Amino acid sequence: MNVLTPAVERDLVARDLAALARVTLDEHWAVAAIPPERRTLLLERADAAALRPGDGLGEPIADGLALLGTAYELAALSQLEAALQPVASAARDLAQAVLSLGAARAFRCAAALRPPLDDGESAIKWALRLGALALVSRQTDAYVRWWEVRAQVADVVRRAASQLDAEPWEGYARGTLWMSWLGLLGAPIATAPEHAADDLPTITTTRSRLAAFRERRAEHEPPGDGPVLNAAALRARMTEFAIRHLADATELLTVAVLRRTLPDVSAEFKLHLSAARSAMAGDHGQDVLLAWLQAAGVTLAGGVTAQLELPGL
Repeated sequence: MNVLTPAVERDLVARDLAALARVTLDEHWAVAAIPPERRTLLLERADAAALRPGDGLGEPIADGLALLGTAYELAALSQLEAALQPVASAARDLAQAVLSLGAARAFRCAAALRPPLDDGESAIKWALRLGALALVSRQTDAYVRWWEVRAQVADVVRRAASQLDAEPWEGYARGTLWMSWLGLLGAPIATAPEHAADDLPTITTTRSRLAAFRERRAEHEPPGDGPVLNAAALRARMTEFAIRHLADATELLTVAVLRRTLPDVSAEFKLHLSAARSAMAGDHGQDVLLAWLQAAGVTLAGGVTAQLELPGL
């Protein structure tokens, strides 16, 4: 009679879970709508172009690849709520596996595409989403390599960051928080000279950026609490609400990374991101980005950030 060792048992369970995650992901309606042979062809094209120097794939392949990446994102994010449950279970394990696998495939698609370079905030948000996908799928090394071959993105992000202080409050607040998240996600962005000798120079630079943000926020006059008279006033109030909760989540995670107390912040972090997402529910693009930041933040708070090759990606 053969007796399985605990290590062998764990390997078998991991393989079974990976196989079930692949089936679950591929059977999601958004993914299943694209024929399997088309998916295989597009992923092959993406792998060939993702880390090639240049500006990424354009037409005619770009539309199909973007559609496939979106399908994988929809399939993965359909598991987000189950994946973030605090109590361990077989259902949570499967949800996390599907979320990670979907993020990995969406990353492969997006990394090969031509990023938007005509607008600083669009470029930053593109890099943010890609970084969150990479962190959730444990492919941060590939994310750093993407920055190396997409030098135009780094230039646009650098210019946008240098102009933030001159922006009005809303543009400054969004841009500062986006830049802070790039630091948390491991993007090779510029660090302040005074932090060059620190153990985590990008994170300490992020903390300094958030400290300046906090000072400016103290001087900012938030929308009043009176009755909402029009759509513009409602939008301003909801935007302010989202900014406040996103800022609180960002500061919480930044301090936790520096103090190495990551598991202690998961629950509070999720509450802040959920609140920010609720305020942005009418903006699909913002909601998807915040959903991936939520997944990435919880992944980071769980301490699972090392490069990990998952079977069958």
